Amino acid sequence: MSKKEMVLDQLAMCRNVDSWVKPLSKALIGLRLEEATWKPNASSNSIGEIANHLLFYNSRWMKRFKGKAVGEAPELNSSTFQTVEGLTEESWQQQVNELDAGLAEWQSAIEASTEEELHAHIPGFPEDAIWWEALSSLCVHNAYHLGQIIYIRKALGNWEIAPDWE
Repeated sequence: MSKKEMVLDQLAMCRNVDSWVKPLSKALIGLRLEEATWKPNASSNSIGEIANHLLFYNSRWMKRFKGKAVGEAPELNSSTFQTVEGLTEESWQQQVNELDAGLAEWQSAIEASTEEELHAHIPGFPEDAIWWEALSSLCVHNAYHLGQIIYIRKALGNWEIAPDWE
């Protein structure tokens, strides 16, 4: 399997292909605003805050991949889990759609890339990193937070396991 195929496979599992990890398309399906903003305690993040965090990093890395300026890294990673105050049912659904669209954009960008481009060093990145390695890590990052989302849904009691999920 080429690195391109591997990254595309990981992106598909994060976005909409059922595998060992339930994809974003299932993790957020039917989730209402009230559930997206619920926190088990004050030190936890809500699903909406996790979604903000994923949007931030998926978008930041896409800009970098396209050769655009990304600006300074946030001083605190916790600032990327932006508050969801003022979120409406409509804006929550828009956020869900943006997450899906961002992963779809990643799939298209990788599909259009060559294997050589994925083996290139990331220009302007402070560490010696190669694109396919960074993108694989981005997918693992998404999968980690998908697990958190599902865990929160289970705590809420609204994670239904359909027969075809088993």
